[in-house]
Amino acid sequence: MIKTFTGPMHSGKTAAMIATYNKIWNKEHVKCFKPNCDTRDIGMIKSKDYGEGVASIGIDTFEEILTYVDENVTTIFVDEAQLMKGNVSVLSYLSIVNDMDIYVGGLNQTSEQEPFLIMPQILAISDEVEVIKASCYDCGREAPYTYFEGEKTDAVLVGDEGYVPLCGRCLLKRRGSKEMKKLLVLKRKEDKEKSV
Repeated sequence: MIKTFTGPMHSGKTAAMIATYNKIWNKEHVKCFKPNCDTRDIGMIKSKDYGEGVASIGIDTFEEILTYVDENVTTIFVDEAQLMKGNVSVLSYLSIVNDMDIYVGGLNQTSEQEPFLIMPQILAISDEVEVIKASCYDCGREAPYTYFEGEKTDAVLVGDEGYVPLCGRCLLKRRGSKEMKKLLVLKRKEDKEKSV
């Protein structure tokens, strides 16, 4: 079984994973992983909703998980999965062949409302997806989107600083309809033409 917790920044994806982890009685059968490129709380899966985090193993690719699991491992957790590299089919293999329960947490979209790197592949192999919405930073409504305040120096900036969750109305207010069209329609049309 693969269950993925996804949604925007500050929605509680990691908190949902930690809550699931805390319900497991025999922790010696559990392994937790986090990408090395996420340098916040190194060696820990942490959420602002929980004082203590969960110890995790830093990895760069999904294939590395195979070196840490054996017949005693029944459950794995992977946080910040959108930053991982490698073959997501490793998760399918572990779920089907090793009969593992796998819990994954990761952003579904970038702050430009594009699918986030490897997340579409992870969502495609998930048996269950829980989309967790945040509270809109501007108006308090349900917020499915992440917005970045300021100028980005890279397409993906690891960390929380500058990112806010927004509802569709507030996202439109901040970006404007011309920029939204440029981001969601024109840029994607250009990207599609380049790939042909």
